[in-house]
Amino acid sequence: MESWLRYMKALMEDHPDLKTSRRLEDQVYKVRDIAYDIEDVLEEFMLHSPPYLFHNHGISRTVHNILHQAYHGFPLNAISEKISRIKRSIDDVRSQQRFFASAGSSSNSRNRGPHPPASPLLLDDEMVGYDNEKMIFARQLVDGEKRLLTLAVVGPGGSGKTAFVKNVFWKRGIMGRFDCHAWVQVSQNFQKEEAFVNMLRQLCGSRKEPYPIDDGTNTEAKLRKYLTGKRFIVVLDDIWRKEVWDVIKYVLPDSFCGSRIIVTTRSSDVASVCASSSPLVHELKELEWLQGWTLFCRKAFPERNGECPSELKDCSKRIVTRCEGLPLAIVTVGGALSQIPRLPNEWKSFHDSIGCETRDGSSLSVISNALLPGYMDLSSNLKCCFLYFSVFPEDYSVERGRLIRLWVAEQFAVRTDSKTAEEVAEGYLKELIQRNLVHVSNRDFDGKPRNCRVLNPVLNFIIHKCKDENFASIFPRESTSRNQKIRRLSVHDSCTHLPRDIGFSGVRSMFLLRLLEISTPNFEKVLRELKLVRVLDFQGAPIQEVPKDITRLTLLKHLSFRGTKINTIPSSIEKLSYLETLDLKQTDVTELPKEISHLHNLRHLFAYKYNVDDYVAFDSVQGVKMPHGIGNLTNLQNLSLMKVGKKVRILEELKSLTKLRKLGLTGLRRGHGKELFTSIEHMPELRTLDLCSNTKEEFLELGEMRRRPPLSLERLYLKGRLKQFPSWISSLHNLLRIGLKWSKMQRSPLRDLQELKNLVELQLVDCYIGGELIFEASSFKKLKVLLIEDFAELHTIVVQNGAMPDVKQISLRRCPRVTIVPLGMENLAKVEELTLYDMAQGFTARVRKNGIDRAMVTHIPVIHSFTLRNRSWSFENLSDSFLR
Repeated sequence: MESWLRYMKALMEDHPDLKTSRRLEDQVYKVRDIAYDIEDVLEEFMLHSPPYLFHNHGISRTVHNILHQAYHGFPLNAISEKISRIKRSIDDVRSQQRFFASAGSSSNSRNRGPHPPASPLLLDDEMVGYDNEKMIFARQLVDGEKRLLTLAVVGPGGSGKTAFVKNVFWKRGIMGRFDCHAWVQVSQNFQKEEAFVNMLRQLCGSRKEPYPIDDGTNTEAKLRKYLTGKRFIVVLDDIWRKEVWDVIKYVLPDSFCGSRIIVTTRSSDVASVCASSSPLVHELKELEWLQGWTLFCRKAFPERNGECPSELKDCSKRIVTRCEGLPLAIVTVGGALSQIPRLPNEWKSFHDSIGCETRDGSSLSVISNALLPGYMDLSSNLKCCFLYFSVFPEDYSVERGRLIRLWVAEQFAVRTDSKTAEEVAEGYLKELIQRNLVHVSNRDFDGKPRNCRVLNPVLNFIIHKCKDENFASIFPRESTSRNQKIRRLSVHDSCTHLPRDIGFSGVRSMFLLRLLEISTPNFEKVLRELKLVRVLDFQGAPIQEVPKDITRLTLLKHLSFRGTKINTIPSSIEKLSYLETLDLKQTDVTELPKEISHLHNLRHLFAYKYNVDDYVAFDSVQGVKMPHGIGNLTNLQNLSLMKVGKKVRILEELKSLTKLRKLGLTGLRRGHGKELFTSIEHMPELRTLDLCSNTKEEFLELGEMRRRPPLSLERLYLKGRLKQFPSWISSLHNLLRIGLKWSKMQRSPLRDLQELKNLVELQLVDCYIGGELIFEASSFKKLKVLLIEDFAELHTIVVQNGAMPDVKQISLRRCPRVTIVPLGMENLAKVEELTLYDMAQGFTARVRKNGIDRAMVTHIPVIHSFTLRNRSWSFENLSDSFLR
């Protein structure tokens, strides 16, 4: 069966473009349905085979197997009938292999043909928002540097890369500086000889010279010979891979004449490899809203000199917002609207149908044409990861970790000899971001994506691809046929009922997103139909308790109730023997049943809740009580937050969790230190450690480790009293973030902390009872973020020369005796943001315009002050740009 499945998938991958003929399209759909049937049979076999359950006694294990065989014997017999039907369908497909072969050869020859139609070129007066970038780009082309330099322009499909370069390249002031020039369209299907002949013809033609006569040398040699001693400029438009650049760069000699190469690409990785230096990489980001509005009005209202009629403004603004700053989308939409009657109802209708209008043959199909090559260039696993964004609503940012866990549960990413499945999935996400297909909403302190999404024009493209490939069904927008095999079901917004005449037995994943209410009977009916589901993601859904039918879904791998109102987990959870992720963050669950220890495949267990009013207090976070037996979960990578309690046995069990990468513990007491650190020493892969004492006044026991501490640690959070700074922390040279909270140490920890050479973020909350904090000269060289909060006795902060040279964000909170700006603040040249929370009135007065210390902070672009009064925040903008 598995070999049949590989055969069916290979046929589909050989025919990814279904536009060639209706007959081929129908055949590929049939192949896909067969592949789905095979997947169903394989998973039904897993469903009805004895799962691995935990039994302490041989008799109970034997009884379980007998009962399992009695219950599942008949379904296993029925599976053989399904296999026979599948075999007949495969034989039918094989009988038509000749047709597939001929279609495939024509498809392959077509792929070697011309590049897809070019996007409409933005004219010079339409290049809104890139004035400064164009000026820098033009200067770099003619700056007098004699070395051969390569400039790279990078951005997603439709960002205007080619137009940007053409609007500079063809200017007489640029072209006249070079002896010869060529513009080569590289594209995905790079043919070396064809590209080099084309390049040489253009170079010769630009000087009105004949093509070199055939002297027996190859084209590469002719190119190098022709360009030697000349000052040339060559544009390599649309390079997709680094290997192509490696081939081309060797035929373009450096004669130290000031020659230039310009590369355009969708890949940030390719751009960084091609460019001679990082300042020569020009990233075309999305236009700011006002710039996009200006561009839209120029295209939509040319007869009014780009002025939008008042009655169309509201709808026009919504349309521009949906384009998300993508120039191609704005130009195309604006051009289409210029042909539509200037009536509000007509424009509202257009707005509501923007997603549908991107299909082939529509007025906006050019957007899909620009995105299609990037999609077709992806591997099959990357295509699945990219299409997965379709299950999330418009403007929805997905947490990186959530996305990775979902991809692993769907088996898009599987472990290799050297990487875990999660690490493979991280690599997939990184590649999609580098290809500018996925947009990073915000980044973590270490530069890694924290949340990501796809832009709305890209989402519309993805949704249509999902419909073509039956990858996912989205309600309420989906019109699904009765016989359609739904694989992924995503329910959004106002959809409270799902159609009654659709079968859900083949669903692999189900999402409930942004729902305000849900029909419980309808929801339970769907759950009862599910048999082969792997993913149930109910994050934020209006659910009060765990549906009883969930624990019979044996194949479930990912179960998320994050942000729901559930408060208990049933003991029947043990039936989910394949479960890998259980996410109970921000629920009301305070204790887990002992049966949780039977889930031997569990890799990620999140169970904690933040209750934050105004500030994060000591008791703001609530962990959960875990049963004994946690040591059985030897595949765990994430465990957070476990409430330890009085007994130390559970700490001893942790030593069995050698694969842990994140560990969070609350409720630590006196006498726990020895067992805790004995266990931690057995966690070589630990990246995050979060420890919190039982009460704010209780001391954390963090003495010396008998063996080496986990040197892989990147994040360390210590919450509770400390007698002194643990010396072993200074040896954690991979540490990027540390939080010391409520430590109340007699001695400043800064001298010990400055030994952490790679520290990027430092959080200090009530960790020192002295009056001075001194950041010594040349310390904290990589620090980017600094938080100082709740220091009752602190009155002076000193930043010596050369300390924190890269710090970008500083936050000072509730330090009532600090009345002057940190001494040396004026030397922190890279600070971008200073935020103040409930600082002394005298302090705030000194940083206001005309304040005594204003000169020390004038270089900081953003200065915000927040003050809590009567349980509400008042805000004051102290930024220079605002005060002007």
